[in-house]
Amino acid sequence: MSKRKRSRPLYLQARRLIDPRSGEEINAWVARTDIDYAMMRSRGYKIGDVVRAEFRKPRSTGQHYRAHALGQLVTQHIEGFEGWDAHDVLKELQRDSGVCCDIHNLEVPGEGVLRLTKAQSLNYDEMDEVAFQEFFRGICRHICAKYWPNCNQEQIEAMIQIMPGEVA
Repeated sequence: MSKRKRSRPLYLQARRLIDPRSGEEINAWVARTDIDYAMMRSRGYKIGDVVRAEFRKPRSTGQHYRAHALGQLVTQHIEGFEGWDAHDVLKELQRDSGVCCDIHNLEVPGEGVLRLTKAQSLNYDEMDEVAFQEFFRGICRHICAKYWPNCNQEQIEAMIQIMPGEVA
């Protein structure tokens, strides 16, 4: 079975406009760029169409880089993570801490209940900015509790700020 190809999301911006029918000022979602407008046309959307949508604020790329800098900090300074990829570090810490994870209990005949921890995707289209901030704070708390008990989140943030170079 093949997965359905995911289409590129449209970026919309909330704007105050004048409704041509009533002359009243209204709130409306409009295409953010000409590219988004062209994508709407290519998908066959017309004035008056009703569409179903789920709105999410896009994530900041700066926050994404900050999280990967945290992963890099861990690879350089916490035993057991040497040589790991920054993203793999984040996923391992996510599973270990249970932050932004789905927990499933699986009944194994003759063995009992097996608890499975599945880390939620950090993908831009899967996790919004609010959830990503929760993830980042939770990972920092976990690092403080398990690896660096004499540190707090602010100190970890300060260490990230002095990391050399940009982590992708």
